[in-house]
Amino acid sequence: MYEMINNLIDSIIQTSEFQIYQQAQKELYDNHTMALLSRYQDLMENYLRIKKYSHDVGQDDLKASLKEIQEEIKQNPDIQKYYQAYYQLNDMLEEVTEIVFQNISSDLKQDRWKI
Repeated sequence: MYEMINNLIDSIIQTSEFQIYQQAQKELYDNHTMALLSRYQDLMENYLRIKKYSHDVGQDDLKASLKEIQEEIKQNPDIQKYYQAYYQLNDMLEEVTEIVFQNISSDLKQDRWKI
C-alpha cells in the first residue's frame, strides 16, 4: 500500500498542474511582490489593532490604504498566475481524492479548501 501511495505522489509531482504551480509559487517571491504582500500585512495588522481599541480614529485612512493595496494585489500578474495555478492544481487533486476515496463511505465529505 505504501508503494502505491508513493507512486501516486510521484505521479502527482510530475503533472503539468503541479509543475506550473511550483513555478508560479517561485515567481511569487520576487522583491516587488513580497514587498507588496508585506505592506498589505502590515496595514491589515495596524487596521485590526486600531479597530480593536478605538472607534473610527484613523480607520478611514487605513481602510483607504487597504483598498488601494488590495487593488494593486488583484492586478499583480504574479499573484494572478499563482492563484490560477493553485486552483488548477486543487481541481486535479480533488479529482484524485474522489477516485481514491470512492465507495469508502457515503458520509465522507470532500469539501474544498479555499484561500
